[in-house]
Parts: sequence; C-alpha cells; structure tokens
Amino acid sequence: MRKYLALRGLINLILCGAPALASAQGYGAFNNDTLYGTLKGSDRDSFDRTVVQALQDPQTGKRFPWTGAGAAGKAALTGEVHADAAHEQNGMPCRPLHATLRRGKTDERWTFLFCRRADGQWKAASQTRN
Repeated sequence: MRKYLALRGLINLILCGAPALASAQGYGAFNNDTLYGTLKGSDRDSFDRTVVQALQDPQTGKRFPWTGAGAAGKAALTGEVHADAAHEQNGMPCRPLHATLRRGKTDERWTFLFCRRADGQWKAASQTRN
C-alpha cells in the first residue's frame, strides 16, 4: 500500500506548469519507500518536468532520459520516461506513460495512465508497479 501511495505524489504532481509542481510538496510523507520518494527539491522538479515533456511530445515511444544529482552518501538516481500513443477516454485525451528510476542495482518501473484535463493539466488516472 505504501508503494502505491508513494507514486500518488508523482501522479498528482505531473501536471503542466509551476503551480502543479508546487502542489506536490504535500506528498513527501507517502514517498519514503520508493526511489521517487527519495528525490528532493530540484531533482524532483527536474524529473517531473521530464515526465511532462514525454506526455506533451507527439512522438510515441520517444525516450526521455533523466539524471539526478543524488543525495549525499548515495549513488545518483537515473531514469527515463516514455509515453505510448494517445487515445480518448471519458472524452479526454489519455496516454500511458512508462517511468523507470535506477539507483545502483535497484530499478523501479511504473506504468501510469495520464489524461489531459480541459484546463490542459495532465492527471494520472491509474498506476501500476511493474
């Protein structure tokens, strides 16, 4: 359950624009047991911008690599995201998004379904840890 909640922050913060990123700060308590949960400040913002880039890019499957600075005493985090073809669901354009984060030999892979709301923001409709 914790790992499910951990990525709810990602689901709710991967929205277009700075206000969406600012609203993600309240999810830190749920993110402690995932690699994503270890991201702080500029690393988290950088990863979130990479996810938005993938969702907004019209190319299906285009990979967007990401590298974080890493925390003191820990190996740097790396990852990549890519989105599949868009389809319509409940009158909204939606895209499956695949995210991978790595630290050393630890990999976390997630699949999300993001839908674009009328205000232009992407909101996750579902998530699965692979």
